[in-house]
Amino acid sequence: MKKILTLTLIVALLSVATKSSQAITLPEKCLGSFNLKTVPDDIYETQVVFPANYQVGDYIEFLRVYPIDAGTSGNYEVSISYVRGNMAASATHLASISHANPALWREVGKTNNNDYVGVGFNFTVDCNTEYGIPRFRIRAVNTYGVKEDLVVHVKVRSINYNSGWAPLNNTGNDLTVNKFLSMTNDWSLYVGPNYTTEGAKLALKATNEGNIGIGTADPKGYKLAVNGKVRAQEIKVETANWPDYVFAKDYQLPSLKETEKHIQEKGHLPGIPSAVDVKDNGVDLGEMNARLLQKIEELTLHLIEKDKQIIKQQEQIELIRNDVQVLKIKLDNAKLNSKP
Repeated sequence: MKKILTLTLIVALLSVATKSSQAITLPEKCLGSFNLKTVPDDIYETQVVFPANYQVGDYIEFLRVYPIDAGTSGNYEVSISYVRGNMAASATHLASISHANPALWREVGKTNNNDYVGVGFNFTVDCNTEYGIPRFRIRAVNTYGVKEDLVVHVKVRSINYNSGWAPLNNTGNDLTVNKFLSMTNDWSLYVGPNYTTEGAKLALKATNEGNIGIGTADPKGYKLAVNGKVRAQEIKVETANWPDYVFAKDYQLPSLKETEKHIQEKGHLPGIPSAVDVKDNGVDLGEMNARLLQKIEELTLHLIEKDKQIIKQQEQIELIRNDVQVLKIKLDNAKLNSKP
């Protein structure tokens, strides 16, 4: 029995050794060629070659993957690296493939991008998530560098379960890709000390609508929702309908009497939310700034009008003062003339 077990172990080790050193030769095509080495099912490494005269949109479809459990375990990192004369670049892309995805080529987003000295990069990664036959390809988006054959080194890592790889060598040109593949349905970051009995606290939440919650799992439809205080050096709010219309000639400026009546009845300025509304619904900074500016502009118009009235009253007072002075002089003269 011991001899049988020993022989079985030796055969298994020889099988693994043979598999790890196995070389696969693929037929060359007009656009791409391959140099492949096989490694365990969670890592796949190869290289593809784009000819010197390749064009933007040219692609090499190089790999089919095999996620398990009806395809729902598809989670892959695809790293590429290349040099072309005087330029070099690399990137790592993250692809998510589930059990029900369309047969559609989409660009795979990057988790790392080392482009060429801020100029750019030549290639991106696409994924076709077609159920049962998900595939990857390298696609040209630029042609920077010296005009010579370009070798792209490729490393694919299965983060979840993958049952195998199938090398491909399909080539062509595609300028129609205009969508990105989702990296995840949603994403959360929990933080906290593991040496206490307290549970971790939610720091960030990214929803599948593209919204972000900080300290909250429900952004409530806002692009950014923060459950807590925010401190910033500068905040820029873009808003439309800035209230310069107050200065238009046809603007109906509320009278101060109308404003006084509204305050007496409602307890707040017209067009400004009440304290109860603000407590329940918060304040839109852009809208509130516009409303406050509207009130400032209305107040400015009232002040301008009051200033005109004051100037006119001062002129009238000066005329009255002059008339009084003339009358006083006449009265004084009359008194002098009436003395015996």
